[in-house]
Amino acid sequence: MGIMPRYNNYAYIDGANLHYTYENIDWKVDYEKLLVYLRKRLNVDIAYYFIGKTESNEDLYTNLDSVGYTIRLKEPSPYITADDVCPNCNNIIRPAMQRYKADIDSYLTMQVLIDWNDFNKAVLITSDGDYDELVKRLLKRDKLKMVFAPCKLGCSWLLKSSARGRISFIDDYRNELEKVEG
Repeated sequence: MGIMPRYNNYAYIDGANLHYTYENIDWKVDYEKLLVYLRKRLNVDIAYYFIGKTESNEDLYTNLDSVGYTIRLKEPSPYITADDVCPNCNNIIRPAMQRYKADIDSYLTMQVLIDWNDFNKAVLITSDGDYDELVKRLLKRDKLKMVFAPCKLGCSWLLKSSARGRISFIDDYRNELEKVEG
């Protein structure tokens, strides 16, 4: 048996976008099946999974690591929400509160820049329009394999537009990628 060729395609996964998309719909992605799909169909050698670091996701990190993802954790930053105010009476419906957000968009983009000379093509897994400039840059340099967005309905029109036909949707591959409980 011959040596398998290396394609040097890297996947950059907006884990918060992927994970939380499937928290809100009626099926879950099997992360092991997704990685197999990325390797076999899109010739991905390295799959980075970017997500905010929280204690509640420890099992997820362990699972991702055990099946072969390269995990990139980012400490979330605190921020204060604004008061939700009734537009009719100006009474506070929900007071301001402290929340946490990891904002991994820039972290993921920075990793792409760090790896720029190491990969041939990039696969970007997100539905977030904040990546439109990254997608345009990858296309301009012929380094975009595809955008693989988690969900057609929740995908930013800006991202769809900038990907110019190089976009597919994970929900179209539900039969191959769904996690089967049991």
